[in-house]
Amino acid sequence: MTSVARGTAFEDKVFAAVQRELQSDRLGISPALSRPFKKKGYYSRDRDAEIIVDVSVEVWLPDADRWSILWVCECKDYASSVPVDDIEEFKAKLDQIAGANKKGVVAVSGALQASALKFARANGIGVVRLLPNAQVQNVLYQLPIGATKHVESLNPEEFQRAFVEPDFVGLNRAFYAEQENRVLGSWSALLKSSIGTEPPAP
Repeated sequence: MTSVARGTAFEDKVFAAVQRELQSDRLGISPALSRPFKKKGYYSRDRDAEIIVDVSVEVWLPDADRWSILWVCECKDYASSVPVDDIEEFKAKLDQIAGANKKGVVAVSGALQASALKFARANGIGVVRLLPNAQVQNVLYQLPIGATKHVESLNPEEFQRAFVEPDFVGLNRAFYAEQENRVLGSWSALLKSSIGTEPPAP
């Protein structure tokens, strides 16, 4: 598979997951008010042209003439770690898109360079790492008598390693995300934090 085909397949995977969550009616916003797009253009005054983004979600208020929240996801399916230059470029694109209330997220299949993760955190850009199947170890837990399910806990140190270690192996987890100093374990939690009703981290 060519690098272009790989990149397109990764964008399709991200878009499908986001679209599925938006249609689930679990995010605290009506699916009718959220519009997902792939490769949509947004006007840049600096360029006097449109900036094309990989995946976006527009949240519209009833009868509004433009979106009230814009969520933009840049997708990076690299064999090597994503460098800080790529995150800086994404930040510059976000800054150029006309309108307020923009949220940016970078989704990667590989790791981020440590400097890239620091820059994203310093500039309010969320990060998502989606591990390939070969880097996920699935383990079945034996529940104590009377327990109904395994209680999941999110360890910030584990998430830190997942973001910056190329060969990191997830235990029963392929999804790692962080937004505004909060680790998040699912697309649903990330989208709630960004565009839904989830309160911001203290």
